[in-house]
Amino acid sequence: MQKSIRYLSIVGAITSIFSAIVGLFYTNNGAQTTVENIYGEQVTLYGDGIYAYNSLIKVGATKGTDIVIIIVAVFLLITILLLSEKTYASLLQAGLLSCLLYSSSCLVLGVNFNQLFLIYLLQFSCVLFAFSLLLSQLLVKDNFRVELYDKTLKGTAIFLIIGGCSVLVWLSFIIPAIISGTPKEFIEIYTTEPTFVIDLGIIFPLCIASGVGLLKRKKAAYILATVLMTLVTCVGLCVIFQTIVQLQLGIILEIGQLIGLVVSFVILGLFAGSLNYKLLKYAK
Repeated sequence: MQKSIRYLSIVGAITSIFSAIVGLFYTNNGAQTTVENIYGEQVTLYGDGIYAYNSLIKVGATKGTDIVIIIVAVFLLITILLLSEKTYASLLQAGLLSCLLYSSSCLVLGVNFNQLFLIYLLQFSCVLFAFSLLLSQLLVKDNFRVELYDKTLKGTAIFLIIGGCSVLVWLSFIIPAIISGTPKEFIEIYTTEPTFVIDLGIIFPLCIASGVGLLKRKKAAYILATVLMTLVTCVGLCVIFQTIVQLQLGIILEIGQLIGLVVSFVILGLFAGSLNYKLLKYAK
């Protein structure tokens, strides 16, 4: 592994842990407040800590993600410092970096400006370049034993395609908002939702391309598959903790939301972890 990738990954992991700990535990004993958004609707702000000027729903999701980010970042440091000689280390590191890149993108683009903005920016930049450099390095190497390429991996390919299509659930929020012109259900005090952009604009096409590539036995598809399945596993874990924190904040989720947005992603995460484990066993 190049030293630049190693150092960028370490800085990205450490800053991720720091910002997540602050997000979870810092408090200034503030209280919830209610504001009116541009659509004339009342929105409750959390009012306390580093996420004081964010809505309750956003804070629940962000704090839940913070818990997982600490786990992922620590695991990334272990992979870099203690497991670097393992055959699967670089592939696993790329997947863990993709999770940190996803979360840091949501912080710099989706969370209202606060005192940690420069930390968010530093971790986003470090993780972005570490991930890009590592992935470009992996794509030109032969990362798996030759017998893997003799396998069709139809099940994994189908899973990636189905998993990619699962993010189309966001269209049930987006399309009605476009038709009505008032995105009341999700926009709250924000301008847009980064998750929609990342999932529909990046994750969806990558999952489809990787799934189709596996069916055609393209070597690059095997690498993308491990990265994406590590990311999906982390997302499944995030959804669990996001739901727990949101419930603690008094946010009531409807049955349809629990099934469509929680249970489905948790199941996808479990399947992704299992399939990824089987794939990483063939790391060269």
